[in-house]
Amino acid sequence: MAEAIVSVVLETLRNLLVEEATFLYKVSGQVEEVRKELKRMLCFLKDAESKSCKDEIVRNWLREIRSLAYRIEDLVETYAVQVAAKKSPGRRGFRKFLKRSAGIFGELRSLHKIGNEIENVKDEISSITASFQRYDIKAIGGDGESSSSQNEQYQQWVRQTYAHEVEDHFVGMENDIAKLVSVVTDDHKNHRIISIWGMGGLGKTTLARKVYKHKDVQRYFERFAWVCVTQQAQIKAILQDLLMQLLPEKKDDVRFMEGRELVQQLYQVQMESKCLIVLDDIWKVDDWKSILAAFPVATGDIKVLFTTRNRKVAEIGFLYELKCLSETEGWELLQKIAFSSGTTDFETVPSFKDIGRELVSKCGGLPLAISVLGGILKHKDSLADWEIVNRHIGLYLHNMEDNGETDGGSVGRVLSLSYDELPYHLKLCFLYLGCFKEDEEIRADHLYLLWMAEGFVLSKHRTNGETLLDVAKRYLNELGQRSMVQLKVDEFSLNKRFHSCRLHDIMRDLCLEKGREEEFVKIINPKEVNQSMVNTDDVAHRLVIHIDLEENSISSIALENWQQTRSLLCLSTVSGYSENEMIWPRHVAMQKLKLLRVLKFEGFNFQGQTFPVEFQDLIHLRILSFKYCKLHELPSSVAELPLLHTLNLEVKYEIKIPDVLWRMKRLRHLYFSFKHCTDVGKLRLHGLRELETLWALQGEVDEIADLSELINLRALYAIVKDDYNLYALLYSINMNGQNLHEINLSIDHCDFISTEEGYDLLLKVLTCKNLHRLYFDAKLVEFPNYENGFLQGLAMLRLSGNNMEEDPMEALGQLPQLRSLVLGRDAYMGECMICHERGFPQLRSLIFNRQPNLEYWRVDEGSMPKLSHLEIWDCDSLFMVPHGLIFVKGLKEIKFGGMPYEFCDRVTMEDGQEGDDYYKIKHVPSISVLYPR
Repeated sequence: MAEAIVSVVLETLRNLLVEEATFLYKVSGQVEEVRKELKRMLCFLKDAESKSCKDEIVRNWLREIRSLAYRIEDLVETYAVQVAAKKSPGRRGFRKFLKRSAGIFGELRSLHKIGNEIENVKDEISSITASFQRYDIKAIGGDGESSSSQNEQYQQWVRQTYAHEVEDHFVGMENDIAKLVSVVTDDHKNHRIISIWGMGGLGKTTLARKVYKHKDVQRYFERFAWVCVTQQAQIKAILQDLLMQLLPEKKDDVRFMEGRELVQQLYQVQMESKCLIVLDDIWKVDDWKSILAAFPVATGDIKVLFTTRNRKVAEIGFLYELKCLSETEGWELLQKIAFSSGTTDFETVPSFKDIGRELVSKCGGLPLAISVLGGILKHKDSLADWEIVNRHIGLYLHNMEDNGETDGGSVGRVLSLSYDELPYHLKLCFLYLGCFKEDEEIRADHLYLLWMAEGFVLSKHRTNGETLLDVAKRYLNELGQRSMVQLKVDEFSLNKRFHSCRLHDIMRDLCLEKGREEEFVKIINPKEVNQSMVNTDDVAHRLVIHIDLEENSISSIALENWQQTRSLLCLSTVSGYSENEMIWPRHVAMQKLKLLRVLKFEGFNFQGQTFPVEFQDLIHLRILSFKYCKLHELPSSVAELPLLHTLNLEVKYEIKIPDVLWRMKRLRHLYFSFKHCTDVGKLRLHGLRELETLWALQGEVDEIADLSELINLRALYAIVKDDYNLYALLYSINMNGQNLHEINLSIDHCDFISTEEGYDLLLKVLTCKNLHRLYFDAKLVEFPNYENGFLQGLAMLRLSGNNMEEDPMEALGQLPQLRSLVLGRDAYMGECMICHERGFPQLRSLIFNRQPNLEYWRVDEGSMPKLSHLEIWDCDSLFMVPHGLIFVKGLKEIKFGGMPYEFCDRVTMEDGQEGDDYYKIKHVPSISVLYPR
C-alpha cells in the first residue's frame, strides 16, 4: 500500500507544481528532487510489497516511506497556501504597503522553513535508501526472485480446477443449470461465447462443471476441453492443454508444437467437430484476445464457456450473472456439510438450527463461506462450540483453512485474489469503503467526493474534458465490474448512473482486514472508545468513530493523539432525520488536527454551538459535512478554508448561513438544507465559478440571478414559490446552461391559470432543457397536451394540489423518458382515469395518494410495459383495481394502504379464497394490503 500512497502523492505534487506554480517557484527545484527520489522508490516498493510484505523490517520501511510521502505532500501544500494568503490583495495606500512588507518577511521565513524541511525529508529518504542496500532487501524472505517465482508457481498449481472433480455437497443452482444448458446447446450464433460472472466464492466453477458434465451437453458435443486460466495466464501452456484434450491421440506431438502451430491445429479441430471449451477463472480481456485466433467463434460449430470475476471479460459473450444462495438454500448446504458425519442430530436440538441460520445470514449467501463454516462445524458437536464459531466468524472465515472441505482454501485467500489484482488507485478506493457502517447503502455521489478529497482520483485519468467527478464514477464502475462491490443503479436516471453501492458482508470483512494490515484506517466502535483512543501507537491516517446513542462515550475521545489524521468521520448510529439526537460535547478538542482533508459529522446536535474548532486552522480541508446534524449557525470563518471543494449543510431544522460563501473560489459542491436562512438580504453565489453541484437553492433566500455566472454548474436542485423567482431561475438557466446536465425543480404556489403570462410561464417550465425531476404543487386546469419538445428528459414527476379537472394520464403517458409518477394530494379531481395503450413506455413506479373523487381506473393492454412498483393510498372512492394490470407482467411490488374495506377484500386471498380482483394481480410477487383503522 505504500506504493499506492507514494503514487498518489507524486500525482498531487505534480499537480501542485503546475497549479500553484506562482507560489512554489522558489522551492520547485527542491520539490522536483523529492519527486524524482520518490519515483525511484516506486520500483523498490512494487518489489517489496509483492515479495516480502510479511517481514517486519520491510513493513517498518514501508511505514516510514508512507509517512514521508504524506509529510512532503502536507509540507508543500501548506507552504503554497500560506504564500497565496500573503499575496492576496490588501487595502490601498500606506497600510497596504506595510501589510505587503510584513508579508514579504513572512514569506522569506516560510521559504527558509520549507527549505530546511525539504532537506530533512531528502536526508531521511537517503537514509532509507541506504538501509535498503545495507540489508539487501532482495534477499529477505529466502532466495529473492527464485522464492517469489516458486510461490507464484505453487499458487498457480493450487488454484487449478478440473472437469472431473465431484462436489460432495451441492445445493441450489437447478434453475441456473437448466438455463445455461439451454444456451450452451442452442444453435444461436450470438451464443458462441457464454460467461458466468460473479464475485469469488459464488460457485462459478461448480456451476460450469455441472453444465459441462450435463447429459444433454455431453450428447450435443463431440469433443471437450477444460482449462483453468488464473491471473498468471500461461498462453502456450493453455493452448497445449486444450489441444491435448481435444486430440488426445496426438499428445506426444503437441508437446513439441510452438505458438503458431498450436493455434492452427486448435482452429482446425474446432472447425471439424462440435467442441465445448471451458476457460475457468479468466481474469483479463487481454488473455482472451491473446488466444482468440485459435477459436472459430464466427464460423465454427463451437461453444466457449467462461467463468470470471471481471464483468468486462463476461461482456465478451452472453453474460450470465450468478447470484448468492437464498437463506433456505444456504441453511441446506450448511446442514449437508456440518452434519454429514451423522454424529449430531440438529432436529433434536433446535438451538443448532437457530445458530446455523444466523451463521448463514452472516455469510450473505456466499457458498464458499458457508462451505468453510460447514467444514469447521463438522468437527464440533457441542452447542457451545457452535456459539464460539458464531462469535468469531470473521477469524474462522479469513484466517483459518477449511480442513479440506472445499477446494478453494480460506475465504480470505480466495477473495484476496480479487483485491491483489486491483490497480493501486482502486485499492485505495476499495479500502475507503471500510469507513462505512455494516450493510450501509453508500451514496455514490457522496463517495466520489470523499475519494476526490483524499486524492485517490487521479487527474491523469481524465479524458475528453472529463471532470474528476466523471473519473470517480468510472472508478466505482470498475470496482463493480471486478465484483468487489455491489452496485445499485438509479432506476430513475436517464444515463444509468449509480445510486449507491454496498459491500457484501464477507467482502467487507476482507476490506477491514486489509485496512488493518495496511494501517489505512482506524475504526472505533462505541464500546471500544475508551481503550482505543489511548493507543498512540496507531499510525492510521483515517479515523472513523461510530457512536451509539445509548453509549455516548465520545467525550472521552482524545483527538490530540491523532494529529496525523487526514480524514475524521464522526458517525452516529442515529439514522437520517430521526428525532433522536447525539450531543456533541463542547470540550472535545480538535484544534491540533491541522492536516485534515475530510471532516464529516453525521447525526450530531451541536447545542447552539457554531462549531467546535476554528476553521482557519484547517487549511488542507476539502470536505466539510454536517449531514443530518443540528447546527444553528455556520460560522463566517468557513470562508477561510482555501481548498474546500465540498460543503454539505443538509442539516436538520433551520441553519443560518453568513453571506460569505461567494468568497470560496474553489467550492465545487454545495448542499443546502431545505430550510436555511441568512441575516442580510440574500446569499450571494456569484464568485463560485468552479461550482458543479448546487442542491436546494431557494428563491427566497439565495440570489438566483447569480446562477448565470456559475459557468461550470452541472447539477441544480432549486425550490421556487413565486412567479418572480421562477422567471429569474428560468432566465438564468437559459443564459448559462451549456454545462447544466441535470435540473431538479420544485414549484409551489405559482400562478399558471389566471393570466396568459402564467400559461406562458408554464410552457417555459415544460420546455426547460435537461429538466430531470419536477415536483409540481400549483393549480392547473389540465396538464398540457404533449408536444414535441415538452419534457423530453423528465424522469420523475410529482403532482399535488393541482386540482386538475381533466384526466392527465393521456398527456403524461406520452412523456418519453418518465420513470416515476406520483399523483399526490388532490392532484386530480375527476372520477375516471385511463392509461392508454402504448402510454408510459418507460414508467417504473406509479403512486396514487389521496385522489378523493377517483372511482374508475382503466389500464389498456400495452400500457406501462415496464412498471414494477405500484402504490395506492387513501383513494376512498376507488372501487377496484383495473383488469389491465393482468397484462403488466413486470410488476414486482404492490402496496395498498388506507383503502376502503371492500376494496381491500377484493385484492386479498384469505383461507385459500381469492377476492374478486385478486386474479388481476396474483402474478405480482409482493402484495401488501394495509386495512384502514
